[in-house]
Amino acid sequence: MILFLYNFVIFLSLPFMAIRILFKSLKDADYKKHFLNRFGIYQNTTQLKDIVWFHAVSLGEVISSQNIVKKIAAHENVVLTVTTPTGLREAKKIFGLDIDVVYAPWDFKWFILNFFKTYKPKSLILFETEIWPNMISQAFNNKIPVILSNGRMSESSFNRYTKLNLLSKEVFAKITHAFVQSEAHKERFNLLGINEKRISSVGSVKFDVEINNNPLRNNFEEKIFLAASTHKKEDEIIINLYLKLLEDYEDLKLIIAPRHPERAETIQRLLTNFNLDSSLSKEIPKDFIKHNVHVIKATGLLRDLYSMATVAFVGGSLFKEYGGHNIIESASEKCPFIVGPFMKNFLDIINEFKHYDACFQIHDEKELLNSSSSLLNDDELRDDMSTRAAEVCLKGQGSFQKQCNTILKIIRGDKIEISNSNH
Repeated sequence: MILFLYNFVIFLSLPFMAIRILFKSLKDADYKKHFLNRFGIYQNTTQLKDIVWFHAVSLGEVISSQNIVKKIAAHENVVLTVTTPTGLREAKKIFGLDIDVVYAPWDFKWFILNFFKTYKPKSLILFETEIWPNMISQAFNNKIPVILSNGRMSESSFNRYTKLNLLSKEVFAKITHAFVQSEAHKERFNLLGINEKRISSVGSVKFDVEINNNPLRNNFEEKIFLAASTHKKEDEIIINLYLKLLEDYEDLKLIIAPRHPERAETIQRLLTNFNLDSSLSKEIPKDFIKHNVHVIKATGLLRDLYSMATVAFVGGSLFKEYGGHNIIESASEKCPFIVGPFMKNFLDIINEFKHYDACFQIHDEKELLNSSSSLLNDDELRDDMSTRAAEVCLKGQGSFQKQCNTILKIIRGDKIEISNSNH
């Protein structure tokens, strides 16, 4: 009954959703090209059998899950679904023609059924917090395993699911196994309806990255401040920060890499209002002489940008509605980084870095200025902080292997024994 009511609400909202996606299609060619995917209609599919359906919502999840997807794709036929244009483009860039990358259907019963009829998946893997009632229920009805990989459940998300207790309990109980990032996440998923025996606390796959001991910044004379994955309202704060830093560091360069590259031109106009000359680039800036500020209109460049930067600010953290972005990329490139007060999406991870004094978390613009100045001015502080950050990464590694080995066993129907420890 509760699923019927859920689908009824989705049905009523379909006209508004269709209008929204039509507007998106006018602005984005990829959205237009794959418009029918959202209705569960797919053309020119590979017609592969025994498909593993892997769902990663957007850019960050695509990047974080890529090693798991590649590992599974080496043994199984994989279809990867996403929900955003940036996620789709990055996934196609990463995987090429090796796997099908398409938009996920809206979570409406008949659209989900269309997907199952087309691809006939033999398992469903959801990355992080992608809990969709119809997607999970249809997999359950088809008697295929539903696996949550690198699962996390923030306190705010937990509270929202709790308010929808009847629906949540029914859906979460259908998950075959959940690999979660910490004991705190394990407890929340258990309270929401997943049996404790079917939850493994194995840490985060985000830590399973290679540490770069020869960063690109060694090749630059200039000091570079990187504002990575910024959102609306953050750009102006960063520009004001840069103008203040210029008073003491007149040769300082600024790189702004917005979370959504389509905002690059808007940022350029904002820079013009501040009388700052800038370049717009779809690749790594090479010539710092002509412009003081460089705006990046591309995805997939963050690792190299962190490698270039003297200091980085990781965006999505100055305003509550965003919840922060991945800080491990900066740490793995030994780039000292600063975040704002709002890191709910990465709470366990940021707390680990803070515990080892491996980053700065600021609460206002004054602290942002002070932290930035301290790092730019003190070579030893930068070296110490970046070394500690790299050590935090190394300490947290191992989740990737634990998850992949067991996921493949679950897909094949093998009996599994789970260790519920991330150590």
